[in-house]
Amino acid sequence: MNSNRNLPNINYSEFCEEFSDRSWHWLQDEELRKLINLKDSPNREDQYKWFKSLDQNNSYLIWGVSVLDYKVGVCGLKKVTNVDAEYWGYIGEKDCWGKGLGNDMLSFCIEKAKELSLLSIYLCVNKENLRAVNLYKKFGFRITSELNGQWHMELFLTPDT
Repeated sequence: MNSNRNLPNINYSEFCEEFSDRSWHWLQDEELRKLINLKDSPNREDQYKWFKSLDQNNSYLIWGVSVLDYKVGVCGLKKVTNVDAEYWGYIGEKDCWGKGLGNDMLSFCIEKAKELSLLSIYLCVNKENLRAVNLYKKFGFRITSELNGQWHMELFLTPDT
């Protein structure tokens, strides 16, 4: 297993309606939306429809992230195929930024990708989101393309990843 998971009080759980509601609140924040390349904040109705659609979407795996029962973010794998998936995640509670949670979230999702026997995972990141870019590079992600201020990055999974 990846040794990058070292936060004892972090918990990954089902993305329930309470997480969906917290996520809606987090996504109202303009700074967060800019960092994760989300142009507009979702409206409540669209968020609820999206949440309800998750049960029927086998290509979308999502987890709520808590620290000591404090809901702080979400992460997951989307567009899951038999060979790859797209990683995504964000920490909605700003008081938790810069504390190593992103490292743990990425490690968790890499473990899940390996459990699915995926060969690679990829992501899109705002190239100005230096904290995230540096994290992804630390894990071995490589930039494969650039479009509209975003880098597409990819990581090939090996037993040592």
